[in-house]
Amino acid sequence: VDYKYNDELAKCFMTNNLIGGFFNRLERARKYAFGCLLTLGEDDNNQIWGYFIVRGKEIPEEVMDAADFESYLWTAADHTDEKTKAEIEDCFAWEGPTLPRPCHDGKVFK
Repeated sequence: VDYKYNDELAKCFMTNNLIGGFFNRLERARKYAFGCLLTLGEDDNNQIWGYFIVRGKEIPEEVMDAADFESYLWTAADHTDEKTKAEIEDCFAWEGPTLPRPCHDGKVFK
């Protein structure tokens, strides 16, 4: 999952609040999704990046119903690829060499 408007993000705490608001609107999807979104970078130069694991092969309607769903770019990941596995592990650990930038903060949707 990548946020489409990273160039509009300012302070890291505001970016993390944006993630929290998105997670609040995903309440109906608790049975169908698990994910981690990270705030990467520093103030005035940060991005939202992460991974979601969903039940089934398609994005559930409960996730697509969230008001902010269209603000994120959702791409299916190949879970058999070693590079992707390493990225997912680092994302869920909030640290590691495969993160695009240093992790400032994050939130886990469960």
